[in-house]
Amino acid sequence: MRRAEKKSFLTIFSIILFILILFGGFIFYLYYEENRDSLENSILFRMKNYTFDFKSKEFKLVVEKKQKEINFSNIFDCNGGLCSYFKFPNDEKYILKVVYPKYEFEKDKHMLLYNIAKLAFIAFLFMVFFSLFLSFYSLRPMKNALRLLEVFLKDLIHDLNTPVTSILLNVKLLEKKEKSQELERIELSANTISSLYKNLKMLNANQTLTGEAANVEVVVSQRVQILQKLYPHINFVQDLRPLHVEVNENVISRIIDNVLSNACKYNKKNGKIFICILDKTITIRDTGIGIKNPEMIFERYYKENERGLGIGMNIVKKLCDEFDIKIIIESKINIGTTIKLTLN
Repeated sequence: MRRAEKKSFLTIFSIILFILILFGGFIFYLYYEENRDSLENSILFRMKNYTFDFKSKEFKLVVEKKQKEINFSNIFDCNGGLCSYFKFPNDEKYILKVVYPKYEFEKDKHMLLYNIAKLAFIAFLFMVFFSLFLSFYSLRPMKNALRLLEVFLKDLIHDLNTPVTSILLNVKLLEKKEKSQELERIELSANTISSLYKNLKMLNANQTLTGEAANVEVVVSQRVQILQKLYPHINFVQDLRPLHVEVNENVISRIIDNVLSNACKYNKKNGKIFICILDKTITIRDTGIGIKNPEMIFERYYKENERGLGIGMNIVKKLCDEFDIKIIIESKINIGTTIKLTLN
């Protein structure tokens, strides 16, 4: 199950289960109150029977002198437990007070609560399974939409590669005959589309990338040369030391390309990008607009504005996790963002 599906599933499941628990809790509260009344009525009925023969041992009998008007045959709480008054046979001066001991009544209530708890547990299991069923059923349209999107993405990736490659090859051939600014712009635009194609291909890849080790210094220099032409108003400050890593060059290129592209796209006018390679750490710092929610930046399709697709940094995190590259992001609004990549 994809992350988006899991998030939607948990949200739907939690909402349905919460509503069912609230509704079930209210029903069981009413059920408890009704059964408690029934229990008291049952005790009162046994009290009445007790006054006929006085043989039961579950009640205590007290003879009191009648001092005021009393509501007979009604049960009420008293110090000893539950009590009820009954008329004394053939005597208006005395009355009978029948007491149901408190500990006996507590035992009855505990038994009632125990039975209700068993029913509630069974009902809770039913609620969980019912919530699971509704949640999975509700996800079906989303799963179908994502499946269609994946098919569309695969077709798009397949169809995008051929024309982009053809454009780049033909531009190279034309540049051998005559160089011009128009051809350079076409080449830059084609490289931008090619970068997007590589991101989409990486996003849809199912196999781990393997290959020869990469020269990080060369990869960074090549990406800076291309981006400098695309963003002439950005000033790149480089402090690059030689760094060779046992990671596929395409992987390093994708990571660097996405990080640098974001640093350019979200930079200020005449802003700067500082790139430093020291030991095994690549530090890229920009003077851009900053990131409001750095902890969300790796979520697929997360965007803080309308630019981009929201997949670049998700790909970066995916590759960093796969190749054991530690990534740290620090950002301040209107000051800039610093990204550190530490390769093992």
